[in-house]
Amino acid sequence: MDPDAALAAATSTISSRFESQTSIDEAKENKLKEWKEAYARIGQEPPPEEPDQEYDPRTLFERLQSQKDTKKEEWDSKMKLSNQWRGLDSEEQRFLAEKEAEKRAEQRKVEEREADEVREYRERLAAKHASQATVEAPAIASSSSSASKKVPPKPARKDVKSLMKGIVVKKKPKAVTTSTVTKATSTGTSVEPKSAGLKREAPDSADEIAEEKRLKVGKEETSPMPST
Repeated sequence: MDPDAALAAATSTISSRFESQTSIDEAKENKLKEWKEAYARIGQEPPPEEPDQEYDPRTLFERLQSQKDTKKEEWDSKMKLSNQWRGLDSEEQRFLAEKEAEKRAEQRKVEEREADEVREYRERLAAKHASQATVEAPAIASSSSSASKKVPPKPARKDVKSLMKGIVVKKKPKAVTTSTVTKATSTGTSVEPKSAGLKREAPDSADEIAEEKRLKVGKEETSPMPST
């Protein structure tokens, strides 16, 4: 068998199994033409053509692994500590400043309202106490006047000793029996009267003292003189 004939037969067999790029382009142009004619019949513009994807000679495993690595890198970059914090821009700073000013204004209003309520309460309390004082003052005055009218003042109690001061109580002298005096005058001896088991009391007044002196003088005059 001629080797050239065998090669030609093999080439024709292989070419019958695969399509050439020319046949692919022709089929694509025919399909696009039919697509435009179909939209023209319904009166609409055909949608824009999508760009052809570039041919990727890698296998499916390699393409999936590449996508996985890309996503992992994006995640690691996102979760880095340096990428989690950032400074505030001017718009964010202005927004926070406005919120802080609103909060302070609201707090100031609350404090002013509380101060007004406390002041009003104190004023009402002072007015209430003043009204009670004005009502109670006449009542106290009337009760004190009525009490002064009803209850007379108690007389000052004088001390008995102060009342008895300066008063001299005169005691009666004891009577001397007539028989004793007569016997004394007849015998010329001085006889002192004796009381029954009682001591002689001291004189209490000036009159009693004078009376005792008078009696003593009389006794001395009546007593006999001693003989020489």
